[in-house]
Amino acid sequence: MATSDQYEADAEPGETDDRAFQRFENPVDIHIGMAVSATDTSLKENGETVEDNFFIRYLREKFNINVIVDWYTADGESYNQKVSTLIASNSLPDALVTSERNYMLMAAKDGQLADLGDVFNQYASRQVLDIVNAAGDVATDKASWQGTFYSLPGLDVAASGTCVYFIRQDWLDEMNLEVPKTVADLENAARAFMEAGKCDYAIEGPANGIRTYCTFLASSPGVCMLDAVYQAHNAFPGYFIKGEDGKVYYGSTTPEFKQALELLHRWYEEGILNPEIGVQTDAMKNINAGKTGIYMCSWWGLGYGNFSAFKNDPTANWQSYPLYTDEGEWNIHVGNLGNGYTLVNKNASEEVKKAVIIMNNIHVRDEAMLVNQTKIPVGYFPLRNNMAAADESEYTHNVLLSVARGETTVDDYEFKGTAYKHLKDDINALSTVFNNLDWAKDDYATIYDMNVEDNNFARMYSLMITDRPAATLKPDHEISSVSYSVTPAAEKYWSNLIAMEDAFVLQVITGKKDISEFDRFISDWKAQGGEEILKDMQDIADGRE
Repeated sequence: MATSDQYEADAEPGETDDRAFQRFENPVDIHIGMAVSATDTSLKENGETVEDNFFIRYLREKFNINVIVDWYTADGESYNQKVSTLIASNSLPDALVTSERNYMLMAAKDGQLADLGDVFNQYASRQVLDIVNAAGDVATDKASWQGTFYSLPGLDVAASGTCVYFIRQDWLDEMNLEVPKTVADLENAARAFMEAGKCDYAIEGPANGIRTYCTFLASSPGVCMLDAVYQAHNAFPGYFIKGEDGKVYYGSTTPEFKQALELLHRWYEEGILNPEIGVQTDAMKNINAGKTGIYMCSWWGLGYGNFSAFKNDPTANWQSYPLYTDEGEWNIHVGNLGNGYTLVNKNASEEVKKAVIIMNNIHVRDEAMLVNQTKIPVGYFPLRNNMAAADESEYTHNVLLSVARGETTVDDYEFKGTAYKHLKDDINALSTVFNNLDWAKDDYATIYDMNVEDNNFARMYSLMITDRPAATLKPDHEISSVSYSVTPAAEKYWSNLIAMEDAFVLQVITGKKDISEFDRFISDWKAQGGEEILKDMQDIADGRE
């Protein structure tokens, strides 16, 4: 893989990024598929469509790249099924993005993907190269199969793997309640919210098709997943973990996981947890309407994740906190930084391949600027595959805090080509988003300090409020999976196993199956391929892969 230093040796200053952001002489048509939010209405509100919007026009007018959206589906399971069907029928569009590495592997092994190594090395921007190279083997290995670079790697910030809980701090303050620390504290606050008539149920759960926890293949918690509850029970379902004795075990087969399921079932039975868990189509609906007071996600789940909640009620003071074990320890599972894969059809022209790389450069460089010019969520940017330095959100939080306190200024930081791609815009946004900077003294910003209508509000809320735990607190235990990749046995058995597991977990939580069937679940899991996957993972743990 090329580096920015190598480019400096090969080219005159500026030549590399001239290539990286070139305008094509003739229009380049690129056919893509997209995943879009099933509930977001911002396109319609702004008179835009998935097929024709600000981002697509920007690419066409500035770079002569003509993006043609052949199809789009709701994100999540619908999109995954579409991608799987296209791979099975050998009918991928020119390009698409998937968060699931197994789809990249399926297509690569079937000879459907273009080798992107040379075109990436020639056309990636210095900024993109710095981000990818900083991630090391995580980036290139995850995006490759048998040494061939078959996809552009998405690289997420480390904080996206950390699940925290969000709570209506204004409700806690009104009722003179302390911030919950443990699961029992959280339950007490939930009951108090309900008894005070604040909500019919207090804790939101995931929507249909979204499991309640991450797995080794999808390790970043989504909106309203319940990873924080499991981890507060010392449970890490979905991960293959090397124990102190050196033996690998599967986190969904432990007594701690069973205990967490028992608690979630009780919450369901007692009406604390949303009775439509796993059935509802929109997990954010009641949150945005101010009808529930607690949910869980990673750092982006406030601001980015529920902007409508603040538009509907600008007094809703949502704050984020870690959830501790009864022993007062904060457990997190470590996510896989490689969280996305841009796939390009092997039949795509050289110009299309270049356009894919250049679109990625544009997104990385211009995302903040584009968001400032439109009220359309950046998720609608064609082929958006997040690329960020692992510590970007924490680093940015602490830089902004320093600037807000008057300890540093914008002139103290280098911005050209930095992997912290939004830093200058974020610093400049302090003066427009925040009505005052008094909160900086204690590093405790609230909605009351902010201008909800500012275009930078969502990002700033996520950076300065939701990311505060990850930026300022050190977890007691950081649990990694032995591997975040599909093993030979997992390729054969995982799809059926996780489907069986998902069904069992939801059935236990909702009472359709009794927790007494947990041991049977373990036996079935092992017999139906789980033991074979464990052997693969043991080989990896022992260095025998």
